[in-house]
Amino acid sequence: MTVTRPYLGPALLLGVLTACTAQQPAPPAFEDTDPCTLLAAGDAGALSGTPARTERACDYPFDSLRARLTLETGEFADASQELLAGGGYGAVIGDRPMTRRCDVDSGGDESGEVTCDAVVEVRDGQLIRLKVVQRSHDANAVGQVTQSLAGKALGRVPVTS
Repeated sequence: MTVTRPYLGPALLLGVLTACTAQQPAPPAFEDTDPCTLLAAGDAGALSGTPARTERACDYPFDSLRARLTLETGEFADASQELLAGGGYGAVIGDRPMTRRCDVDSGGDESGEVTCDAVVEVRDGQLIRLKVVQRSHDANAVGQVTQSLAGKALGRVPVTS
């Protein structure tokens, strides 16, 4: 006795294709990205408090430094020019351009602080701006930390098409 089974080829194939093409939730757009998700404990030492968000910026209280990360829209060339005019210089993180400038402020005492301002282009018209303040007399060392933080933040920005 032969048992005949219905041919399910097209129906089965349609079911598999539907399952494979189910809509995945899209990552948040740049404008919806929470700036407090772009840096984390361990990026520049331990956090000595909770990062505080204000609008499109987040203040990170690391043990040895303070960092403010801001997400902006604008032209990289314009933002970069501001830093270059003040003695800054260009860098590259992966394939993305960055400009940073660091200034030493002795403040009239022995402790001194270095403030580094940086801007990195995420994509055309999308920028990450960083301000890092650390007690130090070595602007280059604080600049390296700033560049490292910019790279970590850049790597955590959601990829949108």
